[in-house]
Amino acid sequence: MKRPRRKARSAWIDIIFSVAILSLTAFAVFLFMKPTDHQSNASEKKEEHRPVPVIVDQIASNYPGIKIIIETSNDKRTPFAIQYPQSIHSEFNEEVTKYITDIREQYINDSEKKTAKNDDVTGELNIAFETLLHHSGNYSFVLFNSSSFSDDQNGVMEIRSFHLNPETGERFTIADLFAHDLEKLSALSTLLREAIYEDESLKNHLLIDEIHLRTEPSWRNFNNFALTDEALLFYFDPATIAEESVGPAIINIPLDRLKGIISDEYQLPEHQPQNQDTDASNPIDHNGKEGKQSEKVERDDEKVSDDQDSTKDAETPIENVEKKVALTFDDGPDPKVTKQILEVLARHDAKATFFMLGSRVEYYPELAKAVMEAGHELGNHTWNHPDLTKLNADRVRKEIANTSKIIEEVTGEQAKSFRPPYGAVNQSVRAQTDLPVTLWDVDTLDWKHRNANKLLEIVKGNVKDGSTILMHDIHQSTADGLEDVLNYLEAEGYTFVTVSELD
Repeated sequence: MKRPRRKARSAWIDIIFSVAILSLTAFAVFLFMKPTDHQSNASEKKEEHRPVPVIVDQIASNYPGIKIIIETSNDKRTPFAIQYPQSIHSEFNEEVTKYITDIREQYINDSEKKTAKNDDVTGELNIAFETLLHHSGNYSFVLFNSSSFSDDQNGVMEIRSFHLNPETGERFTIADLFAHDLEKLSALSTLLREAIYEDESLKNHLLIDEIHLRTEPSWRNFNNFALTDEALLFYFDPATIAEESVGPAIINIPLDRLKGIISDEYQLPEHQPQNQDTDASNPIDHNGKEGKQSEKVERDDEKVSDDQDSTKDAETPIENVEKKVALTFDDGPDPKVTKQILEVLARHDAKATFFMLGSRVEYYPELAKAVMEAGHELGNHTWNHPDLTKLNADRVRKEIANTSKIIEEVTGEQAKSFRPPYGAVNQSVRAQTDLPVTLWDVDTLDWKHRNANKLLEIVKGNVKDGSTILMHDIHQSTADGLEDVLNYLEAEGYTFVTVSELD
C-alpha cells in the first residue's frame, strides 16, 4: 500500500514542478520582451531625435598612413562640415571618433532645444584639422571646432590636439616629451608663462589669474599641444588665458628654448636654423561670416558713377554699356562643391576668382590645380582663416605667405589677390603682403541661409555693374543655386570677369 502513495505524491510534485517551470519561463520571456527603463528612455530619446541626413566620404591625405574622413550635412537647421583624420590604428581612431561624435551630438541636441523654442533658429558647425609633422616621425593633429546659432552671435570655438606615431600606433603625450620628469615640467611651466606674456597679440587682454592657474606644473595643463621641427605649440580656448574677444590663443615656444629639458629625440635638429617660427596660426572658421566692404569696392563704385555720368553726357544708350560682375568663392577647395561649381561655370563659359585656404589646398591639391586649369583666377584667403587683425605681424605674414607658396607649388600659378577672412583688415595687415586686397559689395550670406533660392534673391536685390559677389564653394546650397544666378546675370547683360579684370 505504501508504494502507490509514493507514486501519487511523485505525480503531484511533477505537476507542481512543471507549472513552476512554465511560470518562470513565461515571466522570463516577459522580462526579456519588456524594455528596461534605460532602453525605454533611449528609445523615446531616439524617437524625439529629428533625423539629420549625413554624407560620409573618405579620401587619402598627403601624409603616409593617414586618411581623411569627411562628414557633411545640408540639413536646413543643423548643417555641418566635419573633417578628421583616421589611421590604421584602432585606438587612435576611436579616440578621435569619440571626440567628433560628442561634438556633433551636442550640436544637434543644442539645435533641437533651440528650435523647440524658435523654429527659425539655424546652426552652423565646422570641424577642420591640420597635420603637423616632426622629424621623429610623429604627427600632431590639431582639430579646430567652431559652432554657432543664428540667435547667438558669439558661438563656440575650441581647439583639440591628438598625437600619433603612424607606424607604431603609439600616441605620445606631453609627459613623453619631457621624460615624465617633474622638474622639467616645472621648467616648462615657467617658459610657457614667459611666452604668454611676450605674445604681442595678447598684450592688454591677458587674464592674469587664469594664466597662472592653467600653467601650473601639472601634466594635464599641457595636453593641448603640437610638436613641429621648430617649436612646441600650446593651444588655449577663448576666455581661458585671454579675453574672449581675442579668440583662441596659440603660444609658440621655439625648440631652442627647450634645450636641456625636452628629450633628445625631440630636440631641435642640428641642420635647422634656430629661433624659426612655426607656420601654425589661429583656428579656422569655415562658415565665412564676412561683413565689411572694401575700400577697393568703394573706389569702384565711384568709378561706376563717373562712367555713368559720362555715358549720359555722350547720350549713349545704357543697354549698349557692357556690364561686368566678378564672381568670387571663398574657403575652398571642397571635394564635392568645388567640382560642381566648376561644372556650372564651364556651362556658362564664366570665369571666377577662388580665394583658397592654404590648409585646404594642402589636402586637395588636385582640386586647386583643376580650378587653375579651368581658367579661373586664384586668390589667397590665408592658411587657417583667422581674424588677422588679432594676430601679430609675423603670424599674419606667415598665414599669407605660406598660402601663396602652396598655391604656386600645387598649380604653378601665383595668387593674384588677397581676401582677409571676415573682411577684417587694417594697415598692419596690409603691410604684410604685396597682394592687392579684395573684398566685396554683394554678400550672398550663403553661409547663413543655406538656401539655393535665397542666393538668387540676394544677388537680384544688390548686384550692379562692377559688383564683386561673395559666395563660398563649401556649401552645397551655393552650388545648387549657382545655375539660376548665372542665368539671371546673363539675361541682365552681365559678363563674368575675374577680380583682376574688374580693376
